[in-house]
Amino acid sequence: MTTTRVRQSGTNDDEGDGGLVQRTLEGDHRAFASLVHRYERLVFHIAGGFLRDRRDVDEIAQDAFMRAFEALPRFRQEAPFGPWISQITTRLCYDRLRARQRQQQDVAWDELSPAEQNAARGLATGGRADDSAANRDLAERALGSLPAKDRQVLVSVEVLGYSAAEAAKMLGCSALAVRIRLSRARRAMRVAAERLLDGMAQKE
Repeated sequence: MTTTRVRQSGTNDDEGDGGLVQRTLEGDHRAFASLVHRYERLVFHIAGGFLRDRRDVDEIAQDAFMRAFEALPRFRQEAPFGPWISQITTRLCYDRLRARQRQQQDVAWDELSPAEQNAARGLATGGRADDSAANRDLAERALGSLPAKDRQVLVSVEVLGYSAAEAAKMLGCSALAVRIRLSRARRAMRVAAERLLDGMAQKE
């Protein structure tokens, strides 16, 4: 599966992230605006990978930067800002998805982002991610069979293109746990797809 990693958007401000954070803490809100400009493309890309609705993506992006601003006093200025804002954004996305899942046990296919749909089709059919009605139904049902944590890892690695170590930081677990969940999720998708195909064949 081909994934695209998006780095922070360019900016004319050559000042480092740590300097911008320090100036923000000193009361210069224009410095934080520079951080927003520098990382907003990354934040929107992450949110767009999880959520289909543009309004949800916009809300998550705004909330992510607001939470980052409020938490700046606890931010280690020698640390890179990008992974930190990525972690905040990812957790907000998971919170939004979990809230929806509490209202609806099975995730609706139309609620998945195009990237998630393509990932599900590819995994459910051994890499053949076409858009036929049968393939869509197969992927939808196979994806719905995954536990929430396994699906989160699958999206983080297969869709967004993060490494196991990067996904572990965002999900608050070890890289080993990510690899185990990823292997389990891939296997579960294939097994679920095979069972569904067998069931369809027996009905014919």
